[in-house]
Amino acid sequence: MDDARNRLVDAAEACFTRFGVAKTTLEDIATEAGVSRATVYRYFEGGRDEIILGVVLREGREFLASLDRRVQREQTLEDAIVEGVMYTVAAVRKNDHLALLFAPEVAGHTTSIAGASTALYELTQDFLRPIFEQAGTSGQLRDGIYSEDAAEFVLRMILSLLSVAGPRKRSQAKEREFLRRYCAGAIVRS
Repeated sequence: MDDARNRLVDAAEACFTRFGVAKTTLEDIATEAGVSRATVYRYFEGGRDEIILGVVLREGREFLASLDRRVQREQTLEDAIVEGVMYTVAAVRKNDHLALLFAPEVAGHTTSIAGASTALYELTQDFLRPIFEQAGTSGQLRDGIYSEDAAEFVLRMILSLLSVAGPRKRSQAKEREFLRRYCAGAIVRS
């Protein structure tokens, strides 16, 4: 991302924090960046939706770098899956810009969430795929499990945990046990 686009994404982040996503206008972002609306459109032809996508993707890239450091500490693939899911869910809930994908205030107000979801999905798939490819090569995956599908399954588990509050509340220990049995257990050879 070039400097001008980065400055506009910075301005959008500041406006989202100040006004909320649903109430932030393109004019707000232009004013915060000290540019005209035309300048914003020059760098983000899709307008506000494209800027929201830019915010989410930049945060997503930064998050995946921290997730990589986190899962590299784990000794087993099973532990990396469980701890990676736990870390991701907690981090997204704390990160206002990544949480945009799941915010009720945004749903229905913008088409950017669909684009952000797709782009973030692809970014995450690109992160997870090599982990599962290596696991498949080393015989750690259950028979019939393909790396691409395993990456999608873990991502869908994360998305489900982020978007659906229930039906049960679990302690962190019980959540780990649940993920170990049903998420990692579906993928990793025992």
